[in-house]
Amino acid sequence: MNFDASYLHYWGKSKKTITTGDNYHLLVYHCLDVAACGYIMASENRFGMRDVLAELGLDSDFGYRWIGYLFACHDLGKFANGFQRLAAHPGSPLVLPAAGVNTPGRHDTLGFWLWDKLETDWLDDKPGIFPEISSDQRDEFIYALDIWMAVSTGHHGFPPEKPNDCCVTAFTKHDIHAANEYLTALGKIFSINLLPAEWKASQWRKKLQQQSWFLAGVMTLADWLGSDENYFSFTSKPMPLEEYWIIACDKARKALSTLPLSSNIRRYEGHQALFPFIHSLTPLQQRAADLDISSAGPQLIVLEDVTGAGKTEAVMILAHRLISAGKGKGVYVGLPTMATSNAMYQRLGKAYRKLFSDTARPSLVLAHGARHMSTAFRQSVWQTDKSQNMHYAQNDASAVAECNAWFADSRKTALLAEVGVGTLDQVLMAVMPFRHQSLRLVGLRDKVLILDEVHAYDGYMVKLLEGLLWFHAAQGGSAIVLTATLPATLKEKLLTAFAAGAGFAAANPALDAGYPWLSHLSSIGLHEYPLQTRQEVKRCVAINWLSDIDRALEIIYRVVEAGQCICWVRNTVDDALMVFLRLLNDGKIAQQDLLLFHSRFAYADRMTIEENTLAWFGKDAAPETRRGKVLIATQVVEQSLDLDFDWMISDLAPVDLLIQRAGRLQRHIRNAHGVFKSSLPDERCPPILHILAPEWQEEAEEGWLGEALRGTGYVYTDHACLWRTQKLLRQYGEIRMPEMARTLIDGVYEGQIPAPPGLKGIEDDVYGALLSQRAAARQNLLQRDKGYHRDASDFLWDEGREFSTRLGETSVDVYLAWLDDDGQLQPVVKEGEFRWEMSRVQVRASLWKQNVSRFSLPDEALLEAFRKRHHRPVAQVLLVSEQGEAAYYSKRFGLSAAS
Repeated sequence: MNFDASYLHYWGKSKKTITTGDNYHLLVYHCLDVAACGYIMASENRFGMRDVLAELGLDSDFGYRWIGYLFACHDLGKFANGFQRLAAHPGSPLVLPAAGVNTPGRHDTLGFWLWDKLETDWLDDKPGIFPEISSDQRDEFIYALDIWMAVSTGHHGFPPEKPNDCCVTAFTKHDIHAANEYLTALGKIFSINLLPAEWKASQWRKKLQQQSWFLAGVMTLADWLGSDENYFSFTSKPMPLEEYWIIACDKARKALSTLPLSSNIRRYEGHQALFPFIHSLTPLQQRAADLDISSAGPQLIVLEDVTGAGKTEAVMILAHRLISAGKGKGVYVGLPTMATSNAMYQRLGKAYRKLFSDTARPSLVLAHGARHMSTAFRQSVWQTDKSQNMHYAQNDASAVAECNAWFADSRKTALLAEVGVGTLDQVLMAVMPFRHQSLRLVGLRDKVLILDEVHAYDGYMVKLLEGLLWFHAAQGGSAIVLTATLPATLKEKLLTAFAAGAGFAAANPALDAGYPWLSHLSSIGLHEYPLQTRQEVKRCVAINWLSDIDRALEIIYRVVEAGQCICWVRNTVDDALMVFLRLLNDGKIAQQDLLLFHSRFAYADRMTIEENTLAWFGKDAAPETRRGKVLIATQVVEQSLDLDFDWMISDLAPVDLLIQRAGRLQRHIRNAHGVFKSSLPDERCPPILHILAPEWQEEAEEGWLGEALRGTGYVYTDHACLWRTQKLLRQYGEIRMPEMARTLIDGVYEGQIPAPPGLKGIEDDVYGALLSQRAAARQNLLQRDKGYHRDASDFLWDEGREFSTRLGETSVDVYLAWLDDDGQLQPVVKEGEFRWEMSRVQVRASLWKQNVSRFSLPDEALLEAFRKRHHRPVAQVLLVSEQGEAAYYSKRFGLSAAS
């Protein structure tokens, strides 16, 4: 080994300031650090890596060696003199800056260009990569090698850009020679002489393209681990690569030992191990316990049942059975909102450990906010030392800084935890061109994916859901969908997408499906089962129509006077604020008996309000606690929160949402005094849902919603849907569940009732928007068969640009802060590990823009320092008092908009 080999004159990691130890780490040693992490990850089957290699037909020995070789190539672009000039080390033996070179792109793209250049030289019969492969066979391997190298060089969260002629200006001839010499040395270290013959076949390359998404994710993880200076200290003294490889492997084993091992799954032996308090299963839970899941391959199960049918317990029984049968190693639960995620997190926290053996320490992570993430849970998910930070150019961030930013965002970490709970958005991002989407796929691959509270999403979200289920099934993953109200066409789309991804025959659900209903799709076909409903959860809620706000307020006053509790669900925050302020100003109800709950609160304040809401209106709330209480809320209460109101008012909304809201009306059985009972009858007055709506207009025209519900028209743009909802509920005068579920849902969403001519134009616009939404979503979905490549998305990859998992107006992350005596920003939340995240509130971009002139803001320097420190490049900071109050923000009212 030449101790003065040309490749030993390039740095790979460099310290910004002089500290103890070496001030730079030789490039080839960093590459071997990362290679060692990949090699050990494969040999230990971390994240199922060995299983993926086996699916590609790579035997253990060659497969591990190939991963080592491949990952050792990830930073080829750093051989560019244009990159090396980014850090100076005077007096060192490193290459000096050369005249005429520049840095036209990131080092990942430069690396892919360099690989292409060395491939070209190899094809021209010049000495270089894999010299023992004969010249007449070389071009047959190029296609497969390009796929592999896109995985390796694309380790910063998205595939490398296509090579272009500008990249040549970053390299000198010496750089290219050094890289070529390095690859030759790597071939000897890893004994990569010949390549498998099947790599020439197009069918095998298609398999590689499909698995390249997963491989790109573990490549990034290996780079992050191999960049951790706690385990891989800088080494600038040259030594033979073979000698350093032994050192790197030893360090990699130590680094990987800090990652949690996969927990052993507890064998399913009945529901009582999970839920000892359940003595008698509901019909849905019994079907979940008995369902035949023995067929090979992934499975999709759709559960449609009423509120109170025990869907959460049923889905956990199914999930346990599936992972016990080897169809997964963990669970991710995706919900529509942060509030529903919080509720599910708390429920799973009591049962998730019972999925695993007694000696296991499985990780449970909330995919946002971190309020409920206990220390024990946090310790089960590894974190790197956030004190280290390497120096790079602004557009070429270090892997450690990237890693720290990633782990600081628990929403991403959740997909690698064995049990994750969070919003649906987090898994949708796995199949869209977001940065680090491949990491999400790594976390999702061995999970049973549970999608809870699925309902009538817009066309954009539905198309993304289809793409998610297609991708998940193609990876071999099983999924469970829970819903109380699912339109027939939406269920058909989800079944069709999953079947296509899994390679199953087309699924054709029954046209006359009943309700409740279970649909089970597997490799042996689609099987559907009607379900019975317990008497305790059958519901008949009468409908009463209100045409003005004053009548609604009168009902509230009567309820409070009678010593009962009530909730009014409004469709906009501003409408909720308006009613809440009227109640306060009227002074007829004690202030301590009024509560406002909406989305424009800082996270900590919102959680306090949520806790108060559950304390007042939860299942175990005492009669004296409930008495005379009033909640004015928005849609945040219509799902997952286990609330029970004596009376309810709602603004007119689509029928499925009204059914959800009515599910919180007399949800639990109580006596006449509000004491919880275990069995019927409920001794309160029969439930009535009062709906604020315009006077009925059989021939409704545009603007028919009126001034009182003008905001509703902006939130729910399908006015024909609202009109059909009102027409059907007027026709029947009640919501009777489960008997009327199909009649109401399909009557509104399947176009069975023609809209009046005056709304036809709006309906046509909505349909056109639906097609546009689906087209936009299709563009944003990744195409798995194209592999980890820039062309896998019709849309540009997210490199700092914003696009969303949901259509609608962009939101702004706003952090509430106060200025201390030193003029530094401090979060309004003063205790806890996540003080800044707890001080965050999300607002619409237009609301922020409309109100920014009346807000008190920090100066630009303070704001930019905050953004850099917390890795939030587009965040805003809003100044309030140290107590968290301002003219525009209150812990009681939240963030108010200009009148």
